[in-house]
Amino acid sequence: MLAKNQPLWLVAMALLAAGISIYLQLNIGFQYFFLIPIVLFILLFFVLKLDKFSSLLAGAAPLSININDIGAGLGMSFPTEPLIILTFIALLFYFVKHFNIPMDTLKNPLVIWILIYTFWLWFSSVFSVQPVVSLKYALARTWYIVVFFFGGLLWFNKQANIRIFLLAQVVFTIILSCYTLVMHAQWRFDRGASYGISWPFFPDHGMYAACLAFSVPILIILISNAHRFGINYFWRAVFIGFLFILLFAIVVSYTRATWLSLVIALGVYLLLNFKVKFKYIFSIIVLVAAIGFSKQDQILYSLEANKQGSSDELEGHVKSVSNITTDPSNLERINRWSCATRMAQDKPITGFGPGTFVFQYGAYQKTNELTLISTFFGDLGDAHSEYFSSLAEMGYIGLLLWGGLFIYSVAFAFRLYYQTSGWHRNTVLIALLALITYYAHAFLNNYSQYDKIAAPLWSFLSILVVIDLQTKKQKTIAN
Repeated sequence: MLAKNQPLWLVAMALLAAGISIYLQLNIGFQYFFLIPIVLFILLFFVLKLDKFSSLLAGAAPLSININDIGAGLGMSFPTEPLIILTFIALLFYFVKHFNIPMDTLKNPLVIWILIYTFWLWFSSVFSVQPVVSLKYALARTWYIVVFFFGGLLWFNKQANIRIFLLAQVVFTIILSCYTLVMHAQWRFDRGASYGISWPFFPDHGMYAACLAFSVPILIILISNAHRFGINYFWRAVFIGFLFILLFAIVVSYTRATWLSLVIALGVYLLLNFKVKFKYIFSIIVLVAAIGFSKQDQILYSLEANKQGSSDELEGHVKSVSNITTDPSNLERINRWSCATRMAQDKPITGFGPGTFVFQYGAYQKTNELTLISTFFGDLGDAHSEYFSSLAEMGYIGLLLWGGLFIYSVAFAFRLYYQTSGWHRNTVLIALLALITYYAHAFLNNYSQYDKIAAPLWSFLSILVVIDLQTKKQKTIAN
């Protein structure tokens, strides 16, 4: 896929363009001429080292800047989204020209599941109540899957590219969190200021905190297994400092879903250490869910007794998680989830179409469920859950495919963790815990349609498949 003998004229042209741009800037004073060598450098990097470029791009997504309207009512994350589209086109040409995907890759159950999910994404778009909206949404989601999942199957075969991705994810996230903390400090880390303080990088604090959470397992595993990753004492100390910065940034983001997701990830880590098989964990979850459903009236009565609202104090803010009586944020989530359920009853097979929830749910709200922050225009968040969003937009099959992807990928990673050792095992652990932070978060929010979440999400899934394929190949050779 990557050219080995690169023509010197490309480098010469880049140097010439850099010289011309500097000359024009000094003599004409047009300040944007400095962008010429930067753009050319990016294009050269793309052409000469597509694997490293894409690995770096996946990790750099947190620092993309949101542009709400670039014309025709379209938004964009700059510069990552144009680069993702460029990589998507390059990969399409590659797959058409070199249609030689190994059968063991195509037979991988996680690959099959994602192919079925992508098919249903497009199939439900065809029957959408707003076809243009759904087709745009499906296209954007598809290029994330192609670039970061299927593309990752090509370049994550090299350990160096996995390292580039992991380090880029950490470094760019640290830069982002430091910027946000400096801005937030001017407001003395006030909870009210936390909601939009990460703009223009993130539209709200929930997505910002979910993005930060991806890097917490990376740092913990790198610190605790520094020798396996070739990390010396100096960099280990630096990573410890990074971890404290991230944890503090997550605390002052006041995002309860992310706090909860990290606790769940910690629980999974402990279960792995005790070598508990996933089938037992899944059985316990199903049993607890069944008991909870049978005793839902008693549970709701207990929850209604909690009147603790959102608070600047950490303890009070944590207690407000279960307040479904007076907390507007929690009540609005229940309102959106109820709307999604009613929408699925009207269109149970294909749903209303990907990306349409914000335009359609207003008519499904009930007067007695409206809150102080309710809106009929979908301008204050989406369905507030990946699972309910899938239900309303892609029907019960869409919910099954998304929920099944979550369950199966976790089971897949558990099996892989117990079958591997050394560097492979630690990398699987990073991918699994990072995915857990978002899967748990996704019960209360939905951000996977944004590049900042989609890039690490699909990249970590790709890494799991790559390690599975490598492990099987090594066993075949050994036998």
